[in-house]
Amino acid sequence: MKRILAAGAAAAVVLVGVLAMAASLGGVSSTTLGADSTVVASCDTDGVTSSYNVSYDPTDSRDEVVSTVVGGVAVGCAGKSLTVTLTNGAGAVLDTATVVAVSGSNTVATTTPPDAELVANIHIVING
Repeated sequence: MKRILAAGAAAAVVLVGVLAMAASLGGVSSTTLGADSTVVASCDTDGVTSSYNVSYDPTDSRDEVVSTVVGGVAVGCAGKSLTVTLTNGAGAVLDTATVVAVSGSNTVATTTPPDAELVANIHIVING
């Protein structure tokens, strides 16, 4: 009987320790990440539009994506970091570029213009 009580007490100590560690992780907010469940407000609640500009490169004999236009950026996002990542069909990153967002339309130049035929997805993140 003493063994059962000792095992129960040990389990209780471990459980309290685990709960205390989880509580020390903090919560989730728009600038931090922790162990919690909450809604993080967005600076742009109705989304943005995107398109990209293509230019022919005679050196490579191909059309290349030279910039991405991100439109409909809300006033609340102005001054935040706007990152555009272009990926291929398998999800591999072809190019990533970042600018400081302005409200309305933002043109983000590619750092190394990828082959336009390979670009399958545009990923846009506004952070800050």
